[in-house]
Amino acid sequence: MPSRSRRAILASRNAHKARELEELLPGWTIAPLDADGWPPETGATYEENARGKAEFGRAHADGDAWAIGEDSGIEVDALGGRPGVESARYAPEGAPAIAKLLRELDGVPAERRGARYVSELVALSPDGAEVRGSGTLEGRIAGEPRGTEGFGYDPVFVPDGEERTVAELGDAWKAQSSHRARAARALLKALAAAGAAALLLAGCGGNDSEQREVLARFFLHDKEARKLSTLFPHVPGKIACTIPVGGPPPAKPLDGDCATDVTFVKHDRAVVTLTETWQHGGLAHTWFFFIKRSGTIESVVQEGAPAPQAAR
Repeated sequence: MPSRSRRAILASRNAHKARELEELLPGWTIAPLDADGWPPETGATYEENARGKAEFGRAHADGDAWAIGEDSGIEVDALGGRPGVESARYAPEGAPAIAKLLRELDGVPAERRGARYVSELVALSPDGAEVRGSGTLEGRIAGEPRGTEGFGYDPVFVPDGEERTVAELGDAWKAQSSHRARAARALLKALAAAGAAALLLAGCGGNDSEQREVLARFFLHDKEARKLSTLFPHVPGKIACTIPVGGPPPAKPLDGDCATDVTFVKHDRAVVTLTETWQHGGLAHTWFFFIKRSGTIESVVQEGAPAPQAAR
C-alpha cells in the first residue's frame, strides 16, 4: 500500500465518497467532515459547488491538512440534463432517488436514455492555493436496478461499451473508470504537471544536481523504472526515441519523443513524470511516479492510452 503522507478532509459527510477518493489519490489520507452550518449548494456549476465546499472545509481543517470539495451529479438526456447539479437534492440517496428517476423515465425507449456522471474536485492547500480536476463517464439508464456494489445511481447506470451496470461491474472497475476516478487522475495530473506539485509545500527546494541524483536513484531502484530507463533521458528534458510495440512481425517500433521531468514535493518526496509521444505528438502516454527522494516508488498514476501493444 502507498504511504499515506498527505492529509486532507473531504467537505462531505459521505463516508463512501471519502473512502473511494482516498483509494483514488495514492499517498493521501482523507476523512469526511462532520460539521454544522454547511453552505447551501446554490452554484450554477459543479465547480462552483465544489469550490464552496472546499472553502468551507478549509475553515474547519487543521493547519497542515488540505481541504477537498467534490460535487457530482447525473445528467439524463431525456430529462433535459436533470437532475444535474441538483442531484444531491433530487431525492434521498439510494433506493428513493433511483425509484424517482425510473418513474420519470417510465416509457422512455432505450435509445433516449443516454446519461452521464460528472465529478468536479477542488483541492485547497493549507495556504489556500487551488488545484482542480474534472471527470465525466458517459452511459445510459437501465430499466431496473441491478447489482450490489457502489452507491448512488450505480445500480441503474450502464457505462458506454458495457452491458452491466456500475453496481454489477463492481468497486474494482469503479476505481479505474468512474467519473470520480477520472476527476482524481486529472487532479493528480494538475498537481504533478507544470510545477503544480510544488504547491503541496512551499520551499520544496531542488536544483539540477538534486534532480539528477533523484532520477539516477529512481531508474536504478525498481524493475519497472529500469525497463523505462532504456527509453527516457536520465536528466530532465526530451529526446527522440523509438517506442517498441508488441505483436508478431512485421510489427515496427514507433518513432516518437520521450521526456523526463521531476518535481520536488516536500523535503523527502518527488514526482517523476515520464511522457512518450508518437504520431508527431498527436498521441501521448504519461506515467506519474510518486517517489521518495531515495528512489522508492510509492505509487504510480498513468494518463493516456499506451502505445499499441507496447512491449516493455
